[in-house]
Amino acid sequence: MKFEVKDGCFGYAAGEQVLDSICFSVKEPEIVSILGANGAGKTTLLKCMLGLLPWRSGASYLDGTDIRALRSREFWKKVGYVPQAKLSSFVYTIEEMVVLGRSSRLREWERPGKKDWEKVAEALETVGIAHLAKKLCNEVSGGEYQMAMIARALVSDPGLLVLDEPESNLDFKNQRLVLDTVARLCREKGIAAILNTHYPDHALDISQKALLLLPEGNALFGQTREILQEENLQRAFGIPVRIRQVELPEGEVTCVFPVAQKPGEPQT
Repeated sequence: MKFEVKDGCFGYAAGEQVLDSICFSVKEPEIVSILGANGAGKTTLLKCMLGLLPWRSGASYLDGTDIRALRSREFWKKVGYVPQAKLSSFVYTIEEMVVLGRSSRLREWERPGKKDWEKVAEALETVGIAHLAKKLCNEVSGGEYQMAMIARALVSDPGLLVLDEPESNLDFKNQRLVLDTVARLCREKGIAAILNTHYPDHALDISQKALLLLPEGNALFGQTREILQEENLQRAFGIPVRIRQVELPEGEVTCVFPVAQKPGEPQT
């Protein structure tokens, strides 16, 4: 499967351009990370590329077909979406939440059957939370709930996962767990992933390509280590950045540091 955005432009008001001529692509089993400052349009980009918001111009393509020409059910069979995690206010169990991801595989008003519940059990096992199947969503931790949302996206057997800030509001352990799970799913299942992240070092760790949104509304796209250079990150985030390689017993790790500016020093 190949997913592309070609010349995507979007603005909320006339004359306002939040996203300008965005172009990128991803194919199985690649991971593309999307980065940018707060307000740069990361979540807006995800919504536009999935057809949840209309492009002002440009289009999204799935295997060469404009997604606007696809039936919604067919599109969501192939794409699994994990929105920003917000604990459910509904009294669902984890397995009941996850089975909602099978809706694209069911006919209108059809109830989930044996095969659907088997897919739920398989997805929960895959992300390591099978033991939580009967727990209520409001009884689990933020990290556990995020894994349930990933499982919900998996049950439709998609070729592409799209995740909106999947590691946000999680502690170090759960951030690592989510990142490792996404990387493992792409590697073992041969699927692609697009994820928004606030963390350049996370992108450098797991993604093959990166899309860096700039203040002007345009973006840089390419191999992760070519795009996430100090000068590009400084341009995107408006603060000096340093990238260093750190040797650990487990191997070399790339760390990205924002550098504090001295009082009176001009903003970059």
